[in-house]
Amino acid sequence: MGLINIINELVVSDVSKAVKFYKDNFGFNLEDSFGEPIIWAMIKKDDIVLMFEDYNEACNEIEEFPKKVNNSNLIMFEYSDQESAKNLYELLKRNNVEFFKDYTETDYGKIEFGIYDLDKNMIIVSAKM
Repeated sequence: MGLINIINELVVSDVSKAVKFYKDNFGFNLEDSFGEPIIWAMIKKDDIVLMFEDYNEACNEIEEFPKKVNNSNLIMFEYSDQESAKNLYELLKRNNVEFFKDYTETDYGKIEFGIYDLDKNMIIVSAKM
C-alpha cells in the first residue's frame, strides 16, 4: 500500500471555535465531528482537508504529548490567483484577524501575507503574481 494523503491535524484549545474561524475566514465546511462539546472535527474545502483535536483529548490519547506552549506550526494556503488572495486579505482585515506578515510581493514572483489562527498557528497565504 502506498501513501494516499497527508492531512494536517491541529491540536487546538477549542475545536468549535477553530471550526468557526476556518469556516468564516477561509470558506471551509464541517465534514465530521465527535463529542459534545466537540473534541475532534474535520473540515473541508474542495479537496483540502484539515482536522482539529482538543488539546486535553490529545493528552489523554498520547501519554507523551508535550505540554502546551506557543505553537510553532506553519501552514501555507496557496491560492490559484492573486485576486483571490487579495480578496481574502481584505476579508481577514475586516474580521480583525491578527497578522504577523503584511501583504507583500516577493522576489520569487508571489504575493504573501501571514496570519495567526485562534491558537497562534501561523498561516501563510500565497499566490502567483
